[in-house]
Amino acid sequence: MQKQELLKAYHELANREEHFRTIAEFAPVMLWVTDSNGKSQFLSKKWLKFTACNDNDDPSAVWMDALHPAESTKCLASFKSAFKAQLPFQMEYRLRRHDGEYRWVLDIGEPLYDQDGGFAGFIGSSQDISERKHAEKELQHSFAELKRHDRENTLLSEMNSYLQVCRSTDELYPVVSFYAKQLFSEHSGLVSLINASRSLVSTVVEWGQSHDSETIFGPEDCWSLRQGKVHSVDDPQNGLLCQHLKNKRPQPYLCSPMNAFGETMGMLHLQLPSRPNNDLETVNSFEAIKGLVGNFANQVALAIANLKLREALQHQSVRDPLTQLYNRRYLIESFERELARAQRNQHSIGIIMIDVDHFKRYNDTYGHDGGDTLLREFGSFFKNQCRREDIPCRYGGEEFVMIMPGIDEKDLLSRCDDIRNKTKLLKIEHRGQMLGTITISIGAALFPMHGETPENLISTADVAMYVAKHKGRDQVILGQKSSSAPMMP
Repeated sequence: MQKQELLKAYHELANREEHFRTIAEFAPVMLWVTDSNGKSQFLSKKWLKFTACNDNDDPSAVWMDALHPAESTKCLASFKSAFKAQLPFQMEYRLRRHDGEYRWVLDIGEPLYDQDGGFAGFIGSSQDISERKHAEKELQHSFAELKRHDRENTLLSEMNSYLQVCRSTDELYPVVSFYAKQLFSEHSGLVSLINASRSLVSTVVEWGQSHDSETIFGPEDCWSLRQGKVHSVDDPQNGLLCQHLKNKRPQPYLCSPMNAFGETMGMLHLQLPSRPNNDLETVNSFEAIKGLVGNFANQVALAIANLKLREALQHQSVRDPLTQLYNRRYLIESFERELARAQRNQHSIGIIMIDVDHFKRYNDTYGHDGGDTLLREFGSFFKNQCRREDIPCRYGGEEFVMIMPGIDEKDLLSRCDDIRNKTKLLKIEHRGQMLGTITISIGAALFPMHGETPENLISTADVAMYVAKHKGRDQVILGQKSSSAPMMP
């Protein structure tokens, strides 16, 4: 009876051992067992097949040889640390498979103890996690792309907000430069605009350390301007190079036309890093840069076009169409602003009123075209007599006004005489005929001597101008001092 029970127990133990061996051999992960010194005691068939290890090989040597060179130091340190501390460990590393491909492996080890509680080694599993690592990398790449895309859209939106409120190109160009440096921090580049005659392309914004493009060149020198689309050269040794490149061996680059309202405003040139290979990630990165350049260039082009349109409308609203001097509306607005500034800073302001003598005679003799020629040429001359702070205006008909901030009585009268004398030297021709000697009568007034409002000062200068005409023309008369006008301290 006892013999039968022992035999039964033996068979059960054998069956159980066979069962566990089957589990170990056919488990979906690679199993291994070591002794307390780290020497392999058991390796599953899956592990042996993965590493191409056979009965004559030393498993430890096979594992060491299969480790990726970048992983060996880290893996050995982790194993030694785990054996020394006799604590569970987990690590990921690259291991060469039997076909030569390096695969990512997750190793998990647990310490083994004998019946007496002594440390007997480690039991662990190794699992091929390459697909998971690839998925993680794809997810990280997608997240990085989403983050990059979000940042770029935020910067483009910010730039567009600033561009829309720029009042001049002098304000616009620094905005473009600032955001170009943010969006293309790793790439040098420039923005160039085509001039009004469309004969030259001139650089208005540059960023980065260096680039290969000239800053002034002809529109025909750039392939992107010729074609009206992005031209990129990823390999300068085998690409069509633009003629505006000053370096015979340039880096990879791209040029993008800047189009708005069906018109090409200019181009954007961007240096690119040398492409090390044609892997998908690098190609996608280049395509992303090209897309960003297109969006950036279009926003800048649209802003420049809108600004030019606003400047044209502004010019029309404040300029006299014949002489291109400021009109009466702008005169009044500017005069009020200058008076407020003069009162605050306790400065004087001069104002002169000019009338072209015997203008009706020119109209009667040469026709209205001849009169317009006289006014247009005198307006150009009048503008050239201005300082930067002066405001020249056509007041109406043959009358002209100039506001002269920060001038005293002596300089005011001296400048009036200078303008009067130079006018007589003008040589104006209309349809092959000289219009003869031109003279002007000038009335002058001074703030605060002759008043404190635009109306008072203009009226005083106007009266003085008529006095000059009645006294024989071709002279300067200073207005009568107002009895209520305050004295300058």
